[in-house]
Amino acid sequence: MSPMKPTKILLFAIALSMAVQSASGADYSDSNFTYKYNKTQKFARVESAKKKTATSLTIPSKITVDGVSYPVTQIGDYALSDLHNLKSVTIPSSVTEIRSGAFSNCFELHSVTIPSKVTKISADCFSMCLGLSEVNLPKNLVEIEEGAFMYCGKIDIINWPATLAKVGDYAFFGAKLPQLVALPAACVEVGEEAFRSTDVACYQLPSSMTSIGRMAFADNSFLSGITMPVTVGTIGDYAFFGNDELVEVTMPQNIGRLGESMFERCDKLNHVVWSPSQTVVPKRTFFQCYELEWITLPDNVTAIGELAFSECYQLNEFHFPAQLKTIGDYAFNDSNLGEVKFPAGLTKIGISAFNANSRLETLTIPASVLEIGDQAFNNNPHLEVINVESATPPILGEDGFHQYTYFSARLNVPAQSVMAYKRAAGWSNFQYINECPSCVAPLPMDNENNDNSLNKLYDMQGCKISTGSGFLIDSRTRRVIINH
Repeated sequence: MSPMKPTKILLFAIALSMAVQSASGADYSDSNFTYKYNKTQKFARVESAKKKTATSLTIPSKITVDGVSYPVTQIGDYALSDLHNLKSVTIPSSVTEIRSGAFSNCFELHSVTIPSKVTKISADCFSMCLGLSEVNLPKNLVEIEEGAFMYCGKIDIINWPATLAKVGDYAFFGAKLPQLVALPAACVEVGEEAFRSTDVACYQLPSSMTSIGRMAFADNSFLSGITMPVTVGTIGDYAFFGNDELVEVTMPQNIGRLGESMFERCDKLNHVVWSPSQTVVPKRTFFQCYELEWITLPDNVTAIGELAFSECYQLNEFHFPAQLKTIGDYAFNDSNLGEVKFPAGLTKIGISAFNANSRLETLTIPASVLEIGDQAFNNNPHLEVINVESATPPILGEDGFHQYTYFSARLNVPAQSVMAYKRAAGWSNFQYINECPSCVAPLPMDNENNDNSLNKLYDMQGCKISTGSGFLIDSRTRRVIINH
């Protein structure tokens, strides 16, 4: 039986494949490099270096094959990567594209000048160039892609072209950059972790910027100042996390979306002016900002999130916004507030929200509060006076107050509600439940026909007592007489 002959379709497929291969490129090499060249489009691409131990390389501007010149316009994917001894490279002006990872892991490369026709630094292009100290970016650069200069450990000189619009995710992650980085006016986007751990002292961000990615400027040990954009659409989670030297921040007037944990673990952050466009303090925003002492929140803030100010040990005073409705779990846990004045309209206080505020002595809970979470005011040993303005006892979670507080502090409630609090879950643990001091103003008047008009005795908090030191009210003359 004779073998089957190829069908016309198969022959056509083979011919088409050969044509595509011929059109897409052929191989060529010289003493230093291997190339692909395209006969149709007339260009060449560097594919690899022959001398893996080379310390210096010069890429030619063209190659000549069979008498035909092909300009070198590309450096291919990972073409010159892992040349661990390479210290210098000359890239010709003919190059318009440097592909992903082209110079990655060139540990000794110390300087690079990228031709002006290159508009994009591709992903991982110079990643792990540990000795790279000087970078000349092209004047027409538009984008630096993901991880392009990641872990470049010694960049002392770098220019920022006026055309640069985007710095991609991880672009300079772990790279060591100059102390001042001023991004150009054209830059509208900084990606996730783009400048994380760069040890920059000051960033100047343009007013045109619309997006700051997650952890974009996190973990910069020397960052002490940052110029924030006037208007920015989004600031991602952990954007400025762990900046040990950041002391003061004034946030932009208008922010579209604010992420969580934005200033978490900024140990020395002391003073913050909040953005008036933000009505919510997201969770963990200032968590473990140990030296935060002063913050201005506008009155339009309606919610403070979980752990927002937890472990802010120097936060002695705090103005609660007039429109505040909810305080999240652990929001002020282990802070250092001495007095708390909640606004009328507050409805919920979360779990452990004010746990372990050792300076807290007095507390007034407005009538609008409906729910107080477990351990909300636990471990406050100096809490002495608690005023609750609601006639109906709010829901009080388990261990809402410390056991010591239940036995030592004075709980003041509306006069008509004393028995209701004595019967309510949680509130009944208080040993001293009295009429609210606010009841001093409308004290009941004695009958004018009663000759014994001085028969009402009150203590200094305005609560009725039968004997002891206090003051008497004469209902006819409206005089107050101190009784020793």
